[in-house]
Amino acid sequence: MLDSRSIKERYIGLFLFACFLFCYPVLTIFNLPIRLFGIPLFFLYIFTAWSALIFFIIFFGKIPETFHLTKPDTPANNSNHQADAKINDMKPD
Repeated sequence: MLDSRSIKERYIGLFLFACFLFCYPVLTIFNLPIRLFGIPLFFLYIFTAWSALIFFIIFFGKIPETFHLTKPDTPANNSNHQADAKINDMKPD
């Protein structure tokens, strides 16, 4: 079962992966005078890496349904429960 710690670790891992993709040594690998489909290789890499990061954030950053917390009691709900308890206490036996 997932807990909040593993979700935090996912986001930390995605951040480090993004830092790796956009660090200077990796960017220099793709900074060549080559064009693919008329687009410079450097720009193609930047937009492909950015799109991949967005996909990974959407896919791996999802919180599973079993992890969602239950609906918290609102002050209105609490006051209704308290009022019901007071009315029940006032009723004669």
